[in-house]
Parts: sequence; structure tokens; C-alpha cells
Amino acid sequence: MNRLLIIVFIGLIGVLYSITYKSSTDIRVISKRINVSELGLEDILSRLGDKPLNHRLVTFDDSKAQIGLELIKYGKTSKQKSKRISKHFVCTDCHNLGREFEELSDDSAENRLEYARKNGLNYLPGSTFYGIYNRTSFYNDDYIKKYGNLVDNARDTLENSIQLCAKYCSSGRYLESWEVEAIMHYFKKTELKLRDINLTENQLKNVLNSQKMNSEEKSELVSMIKSKYSQSYSAHFKPTMDRNDRKYGEGGDVENGKAIYNSSCLFCHYDKRVTYLNLDETQITAQMFWRNIESYTDKSLYQIIRYGTYAKTGRKQYMPLYTDEKMSDSQINDLVAYIKQLAGK
Repeated sequence: MNRLLIIVFIGLIGVLYSITYKSSTDIRVISKRINVSELGLEDILSRLGDKPLNHRLVTFDDSKAQIGLELIKYGKTSKQKSKRISKHFVCTDCHNLGREFEELSDDSAENRLEYARKNGLNYLPGSTFYGIYNRTSFYNDDYIKKYGNLVDNARDTLENSIQLCAKYCSSGRYLESWEVEAIMHYFKKTELKLRDINLTENQLKNVLNSQKMNSEEKSELVSMIKSKYSQSYSAHFKPTMDRNDRKYGEGGDVENGKAIYNSSCLFCHYDKRVTYLNLDETQITAQMFWRNIESYTDKSLYQIIRYGTYAKTGRKQYMPLYTDEKMSDSQINDLVAYIKQLAGK
């Protein structure tokens, strides 16, 4: 009899635990314990029944995230014996770590530059690492033209895209498993939060009341949340503009051009920071560009921005190209307008 009572008692505890645990997964219940705006989007979407990310981390380790940040910024870590990932580049030579758009669903080059100017960001050829954990596709569109079938295993897998970038984009090496893991934990730490996607008051209210919704309503809520940020960034290569189509700075915004030159060109080239070519804001440098402005060589801004250069034996440093999404034709004209003015033309 006593044994039966014990079994029943244990069973009741299990039921009560199940009920308690289930209620604790409701977003409104959680919001009473923590600020719901600080919840990661992965957590929110999971509670709404969305499919897990391919690279989902079940647990998070902040110490690993700190190592990941060091690898990203310095190419190695002081916390563990490691060899520098690349002798030529670090991740932040091409990628910002912070937000690049007011609206995270935006991918306009004009809006990206405006945000960069307002917030003192560098205007780089790679997509920001901010929110990369929440993306589902990488090396999109025309990157297959540059990297061929190497992108096949990287497009849908964040870990593989990290390896492609380390080995080929940075002219470096493949990472060890613990290095990839550390970078993944940093990406998890900097994933998008609910506060980042600029929900209206009513939209936030719907999120808080989602436990009352049926599966169809939850699915619609998932779609709404995902419409607020980019799951992937478009990447379209453009050919060098034909001489007859170039405006050579006519009608260009000189201040925009100066901002691009300072936050893009000089970021890498000033005092040969990561390249063999030294650039500055002198008239001599501007005149060098202006002498070659009509050409189809890598000394022409119209050429170098769209094609970049490639790593080769003896010179592993190279310049990545700017896709149309990262620098528009109009912005190139702004840059040329500034160079023209600086050259005294």
C-alpha cells in the first residue's frame, strides 16, 4: 500500500512539473521574470514553433564567445595556444561587428552609407557579423562566380561559411574545431534580440499573447518577425562601367564621396595598413587616381571597385570587390567627385 502511494505521489510530482515547465515556456510568463525585449530571436521563434536553425547552439558558453571575439579581431587568441588564422587579414578588415542599418530588413547601399556616416562605421565590402547567427544563407547569388563550387557547402551552413572565409577570403588556413566553436559562440552572443527589430506596440503585444494563438496564427507571427530582418544578404557583381556611361563625378555628392574614401579606401590603404598600396588625402594621390580614371586597369576606381584584385603567389593581400549592394554606381560617382575635387580638377 505504501509503495503504491509513493508511486502515485511521484506521478503527481511529474505531472505538476510538466505543467509548470510548459507554462514557463510561454513568452508572457517569461516576460514577468526578464525584459522580453532582451530575448534572442532564436528563442522567440522556437517558442512559436519555428524550425530550428541548422547551426543552433543548445548551450552557450561566454568564455568561448570571448575567445571567438579575439579570433575575429586579432586572428588568434591569448587564452589558448593557437596559430594566427591568416598572416594577411583579420575578419574585421572586411566585416563590421555592429549594426549597419536602421531597419534590419534593408540592404540598400545608400541607407547603409547613411547609417555608417551617422554612427562612425567603416564602409566595408563584407556583410556585418551583427545578426549573422540569425541568417540562414551565406555566399549568395554571384559569389559562385568567384569561388565556384566551394560555396556549395557554405551557402546553408554557417560553420562551413566560416571555414571558406578563413581559408580563401583571408588567404589563411582552415580553422580547428575549437576555433569554429568559439566563433559560433560569439555569433550566438551577438544574435538579434527582440528589441533590435523595431516592432510596433501591437506587434509586441501579439508576441506576448502568442500562447493564446493557434498554430496558423503563430506561423503568421513567425513570418512577421522574420520580415523584420534579413535572413540572407544579396550579392550581385557588376561589370566595370563603360567609359561612355561614366559621369566622372558630375552631379556627385562630394561629402558622400569623402565619407566613402575615408571609411573604405583609407581604412585599408592608409599607411599600408593591410596592403602594399599606400593612400592618403593628398592632392598627389588624388591626381594618380584621376590620371587613370578612364582606364580599365586596377588603378581606375571604376575597375578596382567592381573587380577588386586576386591573391597570387608572393602577394596574398588582395582587394575584395564591392557588390552592387555594398556600393552603388551612384556612390562610385560620389567617390569620383571627391577625388576630382581633391585632385584640383
